[in-house]
Amino acid sequence: MESGELLEARQTLYRLLAHLYLHPPELSTLATLRTIPGLGDAAPETIDGLEQLQVEYEYIFGRNAYPYESLYVDHDLMLNTAAANRFAQLCQDCGFAEESPVGAPDHLGRQLGLMAYLLAIEIRALREQNPALLTWARAHQHRCLSDHLAHWAPVFLGVVERVANHPLYRTVAQVTLELILNDLERSASLPLWIPLDERRVAPDPTSSPVQDEDAGALSAHTGDDSACDLNQIVRSLIIPNIAGMFISRYDISMLGRRLRIKAPIRERKQMMRDLFDVAARFDLVPTLLDHLDELFATEFWRLAVLTERYPAWTAHARHWLFRLEQSREMVRDLRAQYLTYQMQESQ
Repeated sequence: MESGELLEARQTLYRLLAHLYLHPPELSTLATLRTIPGLGDAAPETIDGLEQLQVEYEYIFGRNAYPYESLYVDHDLMLNTAAANRFAQLCQDCGFAEESPVGAPDHLGRQLGLMAYLLAIEIRALREQNPALLTWARAHQHRCLSDHLAHWAPVFLGVVERVANHPLYRTVAQVTLELILNDLERSASLPLWIPLDERRVAPDPTSSPVQDEDAGALSAHTGDDSACDLNQIVRSLIIPNIAGMFISRYDISMLGRRLRIKAPIRERKQMMRDLFDVAARFDLVPTLLDHLDELFATEFWRLAVLTERYPAWTAHARHWLFRLEQSREMVRDLRAQYLTYQMQESQ
């Protein structure tokens, strides 16, 4: 069993990380960070450094890596959808009513805040020697981890690591990832007196063929000039729950740079559409698809390595790995179809 000091350290770290995702950095926050091994070295000490970090916060979380579960697990690409409602219900079940300046309840900062709240209850239960309250606190930590954080946060945190220019936010993302997955491992090995219906894992999507409204996008024909087909392709690329990863504005800009195409910063769907349009104009579609395949492959192996390090996360990872395999198959098929179309046109 963990010592009270270790529980308090975890609770403090969850609370600090929640604040870092919910709020732009402040001098007081940086002072706290400088006292923490692993985080302090990356925290700036000057006002200029703080201002740069505040700009970085908006660049990451306002323009590229959106910290809401619903944007990763639902198809709507909107806030306050089904995933947000599920997490709001969990907060209600736990009595967690902390106000936060966010657009929807499923913000990563609120989910980390719930974990800090539940750890505080666990600490109290140990102090009061209250086994029923201890069981309740641990079971709801497991719900928060398995039903929410573990399902989407590792994918989101990968976006933060790719996008961040400042080492502090890359470090924060790495610490958050390790904390969540270490706690998932710990939660998965809880004693059997935790109610079995609280020990939830994500469904295995490989157990049956995936059927959804976007399946047609996987067989769209790039050789066809139909706007509908290209829209389907773009849709399958920008919805994380279909693509297997979140392709940010930064990622699309980098794809453009590799093709020596300037991609103006716009809404992600339009940026991806523009990139395909320009690539088609300069006969660069096969090269663009090669770079997309490389992007998907890199994310696939990043997640695969995480499953090696954290076996308890495997059930959640299967969904993302399966989707990434589908995306890679899609872009390879599209490349072959495009080249076949070009050959037919040239004859």
